[in-house]
Amino acid sequence: MEQKKYVQKLLNISSTNIDKIRNIDLKVDYSPFEGFPKRHPFSDNVLILVENPFEENQSFLEFYLDTITSVEELGNITSEKNQSAYKIRIWVKKGTVAIKSETFIIE
Repeated sequence: MEQKKYVQKLLNISSTNIDKIRNIDLKVDYSPFEGFPKRHPFSDNVLILVENPFEENQSFLEFYLDTITSVEELGNITSEKNQSAYKIRIWVKKGTVAIKSETFIIE
């Protein structure tokens, strides 16, 4: 339920963030990212988007909320172990900065 409330907050941000004056083309000016939203542990201005929530080695992206132009709900997915996660798609303006993190084994 916590995750659903967080997605609703993102949708509210999305509806106020879209530039309504210019005629924008999401596919030209913005890049889509799909994943599973998580609240950042200490910053309310950052969205963590987990790419693979059911895998042991997770990778994730971090975006500042003010760089997100639009949020789309894609629904729930369920793992083989009956874990569920809520998936979204965000549209981020090209040229903005984000962070990509992934785990790896040092050899």
